[in-house]
Amino acid sequence: MNPINRYVQIVLVETSHPGNIGSVARAMKNMGLANLALINPKKFPHQDATALAGNAQDVLDNVNIFSSIQEAIKSSKMIYATSARDRTIEWPTLTANEAASEIQELVSNEIEVSILFGREDRGLTNEELQLANKHLIIPAHPDYPVLNIAMSTQVVCYELYQAAQKNFVESWQDFPEYTSEELNNLIEHFNETVKALELVDPKNPKQIMTRMERMFRRLYPDQMEGNFLRGFLKAVNKRIK
Repeated sequence: MNPINRYVQIVLVETSHPGNIGSVARAMKNMGLANLALINPKKFPHQDATALAGNAQDVLDNVNIFSSIQEAIKSSKMIYATSARDRTIEWPTLTANEAASEIQELVSNEIEVSILFGREDRGLTNEELQLANKHLIIPAHPDYPVLNIAMSTQVVCYELYQAAQKNFVESWQDFPEYTSEELNNLIEHFNETVKALELVDPKNPKQIMTRMERMFRRLYPDQMEGNFLRGFLKAVNKRIK
């Protein structure tokens, strides 16, 4: 099995139009992907999804439906979120082409990846974007840089397919990477420790906590690194009690 197919999950968040789900399924199958997750779709299953999926009905038949993004991505170790918006605090950002090359290297080392696509009308919220390790953008002409969800998925899946045809050097990492759930727990542990040490005014934290979350997601810790940090934070909390 192509590792891209096995280890990459496409995640659609609160899709309004079932036809878009079918179009995404078709785009995925065109490029050899099969793992589709839906977060609170407005209408699914639906005949419009079936009609637009064409011969990708098997992708629809194996869709996983979740009530939250966190639940859908908890076993993934690298999360990419598609975004076209400017942020007050910048997040590590890659083009679809750059991300595809990186993802190919990850899946070659059996690392699970999720790619988040937002709502048709407003994309992903700031809070949802912060769940990602990196943001993924599709460069387009500034006069009209708007792509619908099926187009966006097709471009990303195409880049993944192209990257899968190339050979990459194996990862240098000697321990498995933290999953999204484990990384979230580390960040929560860090935030609790900061509050216990009274390093940040809880009524006016400004942007420092968001910046620290960005740092952890950018660092992409492995099991050895993450577990040591958890032990360190535990020792700090024990000392200050």
